[in-house]
Amino acid sequence: MPARSPIVRSRLLAVTAAAFFVVAALGRLAGSALLTGWDGRVIERLALHRDSTVTGWMDALSFIGGGWIAIPVGLLVSLWLYRRGDRQAALCYAATGLSGWALSILLKIGFQRLRPNLVERLAGAGGFSYPSGHAMLAPLVFGLGVVLLVRGAPRWISGPAVAGALALSVGIALSRVYLAVHYPTDVIGALLAGSAWAALGVAVWSPLDPHPTRVPGSPAR
Repeated sequence: MPARSPIVRSRLLAVTAAAFFVVAALGRLAGSALLTGWDGRVIERLALHRDSTVTGWMDALSFIGGGWIAIPVGLLVSLWLYRRGDRQAALCYAATGLSGWALSILLKIGFQRLRPNLVERLAGAGGFSYPSGHAMLAPLVFGLGVVLLVRGAPRWISGPAVAGALALSVGIALSRVYLAVHYPTDVIGALLAGSAWAALGVAVWSPLDPHPTRVPGSPAR
């Protein structure tokens, strides 16, 4: 059976993640007592076991996922891709990231979910709660950025790099719940939406062909 191309895999991921996001959104809209109760219990349980060291790490992760870090990272990755000749990848990354940011704002306005008020919040936050902007942009800024930067690299480089980006995205999402500025379903829906949008960007722009490299000293063709 022939291996699926990157564009087919990305489309499958987009459809799957989008489907799960729709399920999470519908559950939120339906006001399921089970889902709402679980949201609250998780936040209250985390508040009971807060620790200064863990709080410091969560503050750091939340800061990384905010605009002061994510925006410069996005600009630098776009510039890096462009300057090394990957113009299609640079366009894919910039267009997907910017449109994903706009989508997160539209979704917040559409759902208009208020932020948690069950326990003390450990960080400032404004606007509506669902989906989490930090958690939605993490797969777009860090996940997609790493995938595009390391494509064509040896697996011993690309594997850990992609795994690290995934771990960072999940950590940013968890930090927002720990700091009590988002419900768990806010970040779950956001991660799904961000991953779906990143995969859709790859499917549309198809920038995943390995970047051609030339051995130093060899003649250019």
